[in-house]
Amino acid sequence: MKLNGTHKFKASSYQVFQAILNPNVLKECIPGCQSIENLNAESIMANITTPLPGLKGPYSAIIHIAQRQEPSILVLEVQRQGRGGSINATSHINITDDADGGALLTYNATADLSGPVSIANNPIGESITKNSLGAFFKNLDKTLDKAIA
Repeated sequence: MKLNGTHKFKASSYQVFQAILNPNVLKECIPGCQSIENLNAESIMANITTPLPGLKGPYSAIIHIAQRQEPSILVLEVQRQGRGGSINATSHINITDDADGGALLTYNATADLSGPVSIANNPIGESITKNSLGAFFKNLDKTLDKAIA
């Protein structure tokens, strides 16, 4: 599965970068996130339920920060194995300040899915994933708007 896109924030690249790495913000912004736990300085574990029929979960996924260059570059690796199948995903995130003072986030992600979760690798599953990503960005917008106000 491949996903890519952009999202415009009112907040600065620094604020967006910091929010993406904040476990409390992630818990509030990731759709279906039940809990987040820091494993170490570079990894967190998220417990998530999904809207995918037959794969509701909850599931644990490890999010590893493979690369960080504050405030503009993040490479996140997501790994999940167990009941429901496995996911190995990498997301390259670039955040740049825009002329109007906000930030533009660009992402390119690939995910290898196996087992039952691989049913998401079709147009319906991709649509659900994109909707969840859109909800994440909307939630992050709200959280950052509160911080700016």
